[in-house]
Amino acid sequence: MSRLLVATLVLPLLAGSALAQAPAAPGGRTVTSIGVTKPPGRAGAPYSRVNTEADMAKAQRASATRDKAWDSKMRTTMGSICKGC
Repeated sequence: MSRLLVATLVLPLLAGSALAQAPAAPGGRTVTSIGVTKPPGRAGAPYSRVNTEADMAKAQRASATRDKAWDSKMRTTMGSICKGC
């Protein structure tokens, strides 16, 4: 009996808070009515070949930059310890 009473009191509060959420700005993150955060949407075609290839090239350049920085750091710190096999 007490569970039913608690459920009837809490359910309207939960439904009211879900409806009170304002929608996000266009292209921004959105929160669904059950509280799940969705990533921002893409402008234009979501998975066009041009966008995908551009994103891939950008990621490869960033990866190459990180690899060069890592190699440089390891060369200076490990150079005195390990001379290679």
